[in-house]
Amino acid sequence: MILDGMAPGAAPEPVDTNLTFKQWAADWLSRRSAKEISVQSYESAVRVHLNPRWGRKRLRTIMKAQVESWVQEMEANPEIANSTAEGHWKVFKMILKDALQNGKITSNPTYEVDGPYVAPSTSYVFSTEECWSLYDAFPELYRPIPMLGFACGVRQAEAFAVCDDVINAEKGLLTVRRQVLRTKETRYRPTLVDRLKTSPRLSTKDVPIPLYLQEVLDEHREYHPPQLAENVLWEHKKTITDCKRGSVSALFWTPRQNLICRNYFNDDIWKPTLRKLGIKDEEGNLPTFHDLRHTFISTCLQGGIPEHTVAAWVGDSVEELRRTYSHLLKDHANTHGAIAAGLTARPKQSLARTAA
Repeated sequence: MILDGMAPGAAPEPVDTNLTFKQWAADWLSRRSAKEISVQSYESAVRVHLNPRWGRKRLRTIMKAQVESWVQEMEANPEIANSTAEGHWKVFKMILKDALQNGKITSNPTYEVDGPYVAPSTSYVFSTEECWSLYDAFPELYRPIPMLGFACGVRQAEAFAVCDDVINAEKGLLTVRRQVLRTKETRYRPTLVDRLKTSPRLSTKDVPIPLYLQEVLDEHREYHPPQLAENVLWEHKKTITDCKRGSVSALFWTPRQNLICRNYFNDDIWKPTLRKLGIKDEEGNLPTFHDLRHTFISTCLQGGIPEHTVAAWVGDSVEELRRTYSHLLKDHANTHGAIAAGLTARPKQSLARTAA
């Protein structure tokens, strides 16, 4: 019998039964085409956590019982956060699934193994008073940035990247289409890139600009005129180096005339302001900028705005919104239950006819 794609008389390609996890992990990493930041996290997980444990083991000798034992060890280790263990587990599973699909192993030892327990994540919801206190206490040069979080639900890197061309005052819309990246690919220089943080396939998202934010942005541009910056016109499956360049007028700059990067913003501006205001969660931790986005989404859902509308504004899928905010969506049963029941109630005229 001649297998498809095999020349007559050719022997099947031999399977390397001595292939180690480390060897296959390296092969798997070389074929990743995800976003750079994702690939970097994969490489870190393999180098720092997976190879020390599994690197020398032959793929074919990894047993289900050993995997289950490893999962239990991660759960019992107080130095490994639940979310970190979950990340290691996901990468480990992807590598072994890939080995199975490529014929390097005959069965997957992760099959039907429950991964590390991950407790439900809790996010801080700012009160309206805290949001405005944050705005009032923020340095003038960066004052609109937290408002973009709690009034429009944008992510941090997207807020840094707001430019003149995405503000439509006439329609009252903010078009989110780019972010400030500072990675190995940008040579660790803050760079404006036409790409959303969530998915390379989602090019833009429109969100209404409240009148108060529009006024704040107008005032900011009056006292701190936008400055020209290079903009990477990113294309899917292209590296940043290979992409064309354009120019835009960016709103936010540091005193040294650099685009804002996450580390500088968080360490020098965000955290000191929160400490000054005494804003912290129940465990004494400082909320993150992402909690402003969480506040926006929670407020919208609690206000009865349809979940598909909120999902479109923030660039998430409805399914993701339901997973994260299911506790808020359940509250809608009380808020809208009577309205829903009234839609299918028997008409009063029919009730009267039945009684007769």
